[in-house]
Amino acid sequence: MDEIRTGDEPTVVRKRPRRTQAERSQDTRRRVCAATLDALADVGYQQISTSQIAALAKVSRGALTHQFPTRNDLLVAAFEFLVGQWREGYPFKTDAPLRLTIDEFIDTAWTVMFSTRRYVASLELMLAARLDDELGQRLRKVLSDWILERDERVIEILGASPGDKDAELFVQLNLCVLRGVAVHRSFDSDPYFAERIIAQWKTIARAHSPLGTDS
Repeated sequence: MDEIRTGDEPTVVRKRPRRTQAERSQDTRRRVCAATLDALADVGYQQISTSQIAALAKVSRGALTHQFPTRNDLLVAAFEFLVGQWREGYPFKTDAPLRLTIDEFIDTAWTVMFSTRRYVASLELMLAARLDDELGQRLRKVLSDWILERDERVIEILGASPGDKDAELFVQLNLCVLRGVAVHRSFDSDPYFAERIIAQWKTIARAHSPLGTDS
């Protein structure tokens, strides 16, 4: 530590501990994954380049390729990074009991997931999976693991019983509607259309919910 004298008493300035190589590597991966998602949302799968991503992440091309030897390695890691944010974020993190009505769940899922730029990035990756079989297999593995966790958590959040087929179908219906609205919103010039559709959908969902009157 260093001492800086100001008047009679020294001021002690504590140096920040140097980061380990593992910490620096993790920070690089995080920045590159975030930059990849931003680039996918901005220009799409077909237009992204590693040089563009390196510039956005403020890392060298060498550092990027050291962490992600292939383009598919980079895209899969970015998708895993995004899914990890969903898994660890509200309302899907499972560290505390949570109960939401169907209206509250629809609003929450739209706000934290489907309405975001990064969901647009995930759509770009899902479409890319149709063009590249190796990428598709890797992305589907990440997605299938997440979907299983997500759907179990949503059933719990809505107060339905595990194994209730009607509730499971209802959850999937809601997620499909939100996904469709997100796709439409990505090219719709009316900034309020999605909100009007979701408000109308909540009315329909309440009327046909199999989850009980408090849903």
